[in-house]
Amino acid sequence: MLTSGGNAIAFPEWSYLGKGKFQRRDFRFDTMTQMSAYGAQDTLFTDLGKHEVFTPTKSYKPMTVEELAGCASSRSSLSAGATQTS
Repeated sequence: MLTSGGNAIAFPEWSYLGKGKFQRRDFRFDTMTQMSAYGAQDTLFTDLGKHEVFTPTKSYKPMTVEELAGCASSRSSLSAGATQTS
């Protein structure tokens, strides 16, 4: 499944890291749908560990709420903190 622009659909995950820091990671829809095969109990895939399905396509640097609010007015700052993993 793709967007109308032909790009892969991305879903963000926001995690609280502690001490007021949050981190965003993006995952692709097509790889997330494969995750159901790895969630079943008592299957060949139970001990799969760290598979590419669980690897984000982008990881952003940890930021505080104040830093995130500052990025709302300047969206390029948030993108500048991203690292591509695929």
